[in-house]
Amino acid sequence: MDEAEKSDEVENEKIQETLSALGELEKGFADVELNYLRRKEFDLKPLYAKRSEALQKIPDFWSTVFLNAPEDIEQHYSVRDLEFLSAITSFSVERYQIKSHDNGEPRSLRFTFEFSPNDLFTDAKLVKEFEYVSSPDGAGNLISTPVPIKWKSKKKDPTDGLLDAAVNLYRAEQSMTLQKSGKTIEMVDREGLWQHEKLLEKIEKLDESGEEPSITRWFGFRGAVFAAGEEVAISLAEDLWSDALDYYMRANEEPDTDFAGFDEGDDEVDEDDDVELDPDDAPALVSAPGPDLGAFDQDVEVDAEEVELDSDAVLTRPAKKRRTD
Repeated sequence: MDEAEKSDEVENEKIQETLSALGELEKGFADVELNYLRRKEFDLKPLYAKRSEALQKIPDFWSTVFLNAPEDIEQHYSVRDLEFLSAITSFSVERYQIKSHDNGEPRSLRFTFEFSPNDLFTDAKLVKEFEYVSSPDGAGNLISTPVPIKWKSKKKDPTDGLLDAAVNLYRAEQSMTLQKSGKTIEMVDREGLWQHEKLLEKIEKLDESGEEPSITRWFGFRGAVFAAGEEVAISLAEDLWSDALDYYMRANEEPDTDFAGFDEGDDEVDEDDDVELDPDDAPALVSAPGPDLGAFDQDVEVDAEEVELDSDAVLTRPAKKRRTD
């Protein structure tokens, strides 16, 4: 090895040592941000409770907020979701694993929805949790389980049976877990369940039909059932919930929202114009991305299918998408 090669080797070793030291610093930054998030959310909890009490005095507050939600959420709405969203009377987000300023995981989330009586379903309350589980390599997982909704009839179900299929598979996995004394369910075992095959068939059928996916699929979030479940959860917690009053006020300032023309259509037509309108036309909304069936190719731990996140994925508040006047 000549002198030039030795010099390069020494230089590379120094670079690797520096990168290793920087990696440790990054962990320190992440710890500071995590501790800050825990302290902040612990202190905000009583303030959010007072805000929720005050908001009860404003009619249709939460339904108005959801009908004028940030783009990260609204892009997953379909025309069929209008009645569901209009029935929301109360909404809250809890970092339910925080015990004190210095104890508890602040990235785990609990969403609680309350509803007025409606023609779609009988539930007065729905609760969905996302538990953050860390791993030794620094990455983490948000784990959630499907939440059933008691639709009044199959025709009223905007998920076209997909949510029920996801719930049935989860219950079958729970039963298998008990039989295995709590051991991890392997993919080969999961694929052997008829409920798994039923869910895959349902996803493929709905994907081929071209139907707009309903936001209510989010309650069944486990990978392919609602591929953007994680992103919607984060946006609900760190945007819509935190800035709910902003979205309500904006809705009153801008009455012509994306949902305002559900019954009338998007375009105004002069009576004198000779234009034929298709009565089946509906306002165009942005469809959610197609489901990733590859999400079913992963092993499933007890009670949930894992979804990988960066360790600080929920630490940083997503950039708000403001409407322009």
